[in-house]
Amino acid sequence: MRGTRRTASYGAGRWLCDVSRWLRTRFPVLLLAFVVALPAGAGFAQQGDPLRAVADRNEEISNRIAEATIAIEEPKKALADLRRTQTDLEQRMRWVERRASVQALGEEFAQTLREYLRGLPTSEQLAAGKARRMELLAAASDAELAVERALHRLDDRDAVIDSLLAKVQPPFADEELPQLKRALSAALRQQRDLLQRLAGEQEQLRKTLNEAGDEAVALQKQADAARTQLTDLLFWTPAPPTAQTLAELAPALRWTFSAAHWQEAAAAMQAELVRKPLWPAAALLSAGLLLALRGRLRRALLALSPAALMVDRYRIGHALAALAVTCLLALPLPLLMWAAAGTLLGAPESLDFVGALAEALYQVGRLLLALLISAWLLDQNGVAVRHFGWDEALMAATARELRRGLVIFVPLIFVAGLNGMAHAPFANEESLARLALSLAVLTLAGFFFRVLLPGGALMRGFSEYAPGTWVVRLRPVWLVALVGVPCGVALLALAGYFVAAGYVFGRLVHSLFLVLGAVVLYGLMALWVQIQRQRLAREQDGEGGTQEGTPAKQSATTGEPGRTVAHESSAPRRPRLDIAALGEETRSLLDFIVSLLLVGALWWVWRDAVATLGAITDYKLWSYTDSLGGKEVTHALTVGRLLLALLVLVITAILVQRVGALLDIVLLQRLDMQADASYAITVVTRYAIAAVGIVSSSRLLGIGWEDVQWLVTALSVGLGFGLQEIVANFVSGLIVLAERPIRIGDVVTVGDVSGKVARIRARATSVIDFDNKEVIIPNKAFITGHVVNWTLSNQIIRLLIKVGVGYGSDIGLVQRAILEVVRGNPEVLQDPAPSVFLVAFGESSLDFEIRAFVGSLDKRLPVQHEINREIARVLGEHGIEIPYPQRDLHIHSAPGALPGNLRDDQQDLGV
Repeated sequence: MRGTRRTASYGAGRWLCDVSRWLRTRFPVLLLAFVVALPAGAGFAQQGDPLRAVADRNEEISNRIAEATIAIEEPKKALADLRRTQTDLEQRMRWVERRASVQALGEEFAQTLREYLRGLPTSEQLAAGKARRMELLAAASDAELAVERALHRLDDRDAVIDSLLAKVQPPFADEELPQLKRALSAALRQQRDLLQRLAGEQEQLRKTLNEAGDEAVALQKQADAARTQLTDLLFWTPAPPTAQTLAELAPALRWTFSAAHWQEAAAAMQAELVRKPLWPAAALLSAGLLLALRGRLRRALLALSPAALMVDRYRIGHALAALAVTCLLALPLPLLMWAAAGTLLGAPESLDFVGALAEALYQVGRLLLALLISAWLLDQNGVAVRHFGWDEALMAATARELRRGLVIFVPLIFVAGLNGMAHAPFANEESLARLALSLAVLTLAGFFFRVLLPGGALMRGFSEYAPGTWVVRLRPVWLVALVGVPCGVALLALAGYFVAAGYVFGRLVHSLFLVLGAVVLYGLMALWVQIQRQRLAREQDGEGGTQEGTPAKQSATTGEPGRTVAHESSAPRRPRLDIAALGEETRSLLDFIVSLLLVGALWWVWRDAVATLGAITDYKLWSYTDSLGGKEVTHALTVGRLLLALLVLVITAILVQRVGALLDIVLLQRLDMQADASYAITVVTRYAIAAVGIVSSSRLLGIGWEDVQWLVTALSVGLGFGLQEIVANFVSGLIVLAERPIRIGDVVTVGDVSGKVARIRARATSVIDFDNKEVIIPNKAFITGHVVNWTLSNQIIRLLIKVGVGYGSDIGLVQRAILEVVRGNPEVLQDPAPSVFLVAFGESSLDFEIRAFVGSLDKRLPVQHEINREIARVLGEHGIEIPYPQRDLHIHSAPGALPGNLRDDQQDLGV
């Protein structure tokens, strides 16, 4: 019974192989004969007897019709097999549904489900058949076109007859021509009939191939639905171990390690090597070459590290090249396994052990390649240590534990795969495959336990290397997850849920490698950002040093704040990855990008589980109606749509926060754009993303415009009363971003507040005044009020300095001396030219006024200080006095009004 069920389950695979084999052998030869022969026959290039030539051609077309009639039987048979397979699949799925309605499902039902699942046609088989079918359809279309062209030439039989007679040498006599033309016309009429029959056969062939394509698409949809349904049932249908399971363990071991089976595999491989030696020979040669060059590859890996290169020559391409070398170092053994698997896949299908061995070698080769790449990444000369700057001791400890686990983990996975494949006996899957898979996942759990153990070398070193990171703080969570999940998979397998255990284990391994890939991608992106910043810093420092005309090192030692980068460029740092140096915004952006890619990749890996969890995600919370084409349509809001809407809102919130850094790194740094324009683009982009995210999540929740009209109406009333100022400020903020009367970094005066614009928000703008206080000013004030922007069109600002000298001073000398001082200051612009004028005669001085221009507002006070200091010095050198304010005091008093002593003094003075 078991053999009969297994034979029935492979019916879909057999007809695909038979049809593919026939299409590769006989059909292309026939089509090629049609395409080549028809144009030649239509032209009748033969010389001699034209009637004989036409008769021969008619006989050839008749033979082609007979061959086409025979050839079309095979596609018809394949089409019938395809429809029969669909019918059988429908019957089997109806039987499964009837049996699934029974509550008590045993091991026999689980075994039947697995055999049905294995017998379903795979997407790879159907895709290969589709590609071949499209190729044959193209050839059939070309042959049909050739027949149509031949028929078109025969539309004018007289012209064809004249052409045939013109080629006859010597020509026929005139009295023979009428009879000969009548005979040729009859023969050509017969040829036209034959060509029309041939065209009909070819059209029938093309229609059959198209029908087969449509049936194959329908079968694929049916197979996908059946696969989903069978997988769901197998997830929850246990096959618990019994005494029979233990008894089947010994036969499974004998089947696995049987010398006869391995000799059979060796013989099959030898036969396939003789038949198709190219690919195995190329793989063997490539693996041998990689093994021979392993020493050079390791030296190349070291030579690509930043420590072996000049600081200004290191690029992100060196890290990518190191990754490529890492893959080459890990490739030889998996490449040999794939070559052996590809060779064994060509063996006859009757050899079950050979087929299982081929599939196991292929799957384990993929796993081994990923593990070896991980080990080489963590090598002391690998990318993690040399390029990303991870701690060498930590990586060495992790790599050592990983290589130890490989010795046990990979053989166990190989045994589990060999006995769990479709070609292996079902008893092997229930006994040896289950045991080997359980031991393999327990080995994986042991690896994570040793790595994450608090007293282990890895966690102890990581705690010293990065004590405050989330990896260290959440160590108990990682320990429970990475150790508990494999143990749970082992319990699933031992409890009889072997399909669920295999599914979870496979996706778990894929997820772990995706996480490792995300970590490597994060390191590459962070390294690229850091290299770009260091390169930009060196370029800017070089430009600054050239403009100043002073050595960078000397400028750095002056202690000026703007020169510290120049000092670093004189002794540049090697591009070693330092996450802390990237900045909070850049780190957050990289976290978001990598996390988004990782979530998408994990979704792709676990997407098949959605069908299994459909009972939860399809749970209806409430219903709502929507208008579609004038008709009311009822939709259900499910848990899945609710979770998707929440996910859209979360992604929107993160994008709104991080889009500034994303635009700055990807686009705005590459454009010659001012900072205020970049800020305006960023703000508008945030508003757009927020609007799109809110609308998208609302649609997922079934909230349309007709549902929020009342809210908009209420808001409109509120705007007329209490919210008009808020809306006015919001609209004013949009106008400010669009017209840009003020920009980030501008120095403005609004009312009695002067300072530098720091941020432009939706409602208000932050201005930092000269006392370093942050003043919040509503946006409406910048549109409706009086605003002075000191730096809107340019940064040039005028100085107005007043100087007074004593009466009697040489006015021309004073003017020349002051003008020389002003012109001698390097910060004073020569265009517009500075000027000095005598503007007033003061009470105690001649008042001069200095008018000069400087490049920016922040230079105003320092330049004014330097000019005042130099004027005081120059005027002192020329003996020109800067007078104090003078007052003349006149005292008028009556006689006898003064005290006695003052009168005596007055008499003594003779007053």
